[in-house]
Amino acid sequence: MSDSGLSARLRQQSRRAGLMVGFTMVLAMIILIFGAAGLFAWLSRPFSDLIPMVAPAAGIQATAPPTDSEVAIAPTAPVIETEENPAPAEPTPPPPTAAPEETEFDPTHQISANQSVNIRTGPSTNDSVIIALSPGTPLQYLDEDEPASESADGNRWMLFRTEDGQEGWVLELLVVPYQP
Repeated sequence: MSDSGLSARLRQQSRRAGLMVGFTMVLAMIILIFGAAGLFAWLSRPFSDLIPMVAPAAGIQATAPPTDSEVAIAPTAPVIETEENPAPAEPTPPPPTAAPEETEFDPTHQISANQSVNIRTGPSTNDSVIIALSPGTPLQYLDEDEPASESADGNRWMLFRTEDGQEGWVLELLVVPYQP
């Protein structure tokens, strides 16, 4: 066999080996990327109270449009009073209505964690997140609790109301009594 035939076969084998190494590297990167994404998705559920999340758009409740008495008047340019253009009459504010006792916010607890805490629709990490509350956020305990089924260390879920009226569940170990 000649020397040129041997070098041609060696070059061909080198190309094949290079292609196999490249293919193996691409395959390894794909496996690592999807593996990391799957691991994150799997671990995000049990650790979701430690990771602030935004409430999904499907969980947002629509509110009724404001009534005429609730619509604020937009500021306009000043109007100069003349005989042709008299001053507009001042709108009268609606009479104050007494709010029921149950909607008054009286803080009893506050968030104790050093980072945001999720308030949930139910007493489990499997329930959806309503909103992430920042440390020190005041909460009103609504005298309802459930044992935490995920742990056997005696923790419980407590039902709270925020200042803006949202109600949800928070783990007891993430709150402390309110200190103004």
